[in-house]
Amino acid sequence: MKKFLCTILILFYSIFTGNIACSRTMPKVKKPILYDMQTRYFESSDYKSLINAVLATLYDSDYSIEDYDAELGLIRVTKTLKASYTSKKRVAGWSVVLAAATAYTVFSYGAAAASMYSPTRRIATEMKDKTVVIDANVYISQVDENKFKVKFIPVEKVLQNADGFAFNQMAPVKVIRIYRPEPYDEFFNQVLTKLK
Repeated sequence: MKKFLCTILILFYSIFTGNIACSRTMPKVKKPILYDMQTRYFESSDYKSLINAVLATLYDSDYSIEDYDAELGLIRVTKTLKASYTSKKRVAGWSVVLAAATAYTVFSYGAAAASMYSPTRRIATEMKDKTVVIDANVYISQVDENKFKVKFIPVEKVLQNADGFAFNQMAPVKVIRIYRPEPYDEFFNQVLTKLK
């Protein structure tokens, strides 16, 4: 009797879950907006002139070329600049440490004044402009005889300054994908201008 009851329960369960799975419809997935911003199609039959226009645009935008393969249509570039990226959480955290060190210094009649140096220096370093490295990849592929697809993918890496001068490229504090359309539009408009 138990086997019969278990068999019926398993049968009803499989039918029930099977009907639910069959009645579900998959939602249509739209392409992300970022993909549309990063990709442009160019009407051209000359692959070499398109690559030269892309390279000239990258040079004009102060990128340095790290890797270039004309056969694969891959260009990897980097650009280093200074920008203001201040982490409010870090500043708040070190401010609390500085306040505690100041209180300790006051209550110890100045004997612990050296404990205020490190948090003060760290707050000052956090307030300085950070070194930002923009890594970008450009992919060029042929769609048909007179059409090419160019994809431009930049990523900003904010590096933590050690003393305001030295930085560690291997460990960025923040990696930012660029969702603003302006950098993409500017890049592709320059390529289009140089292509004509």
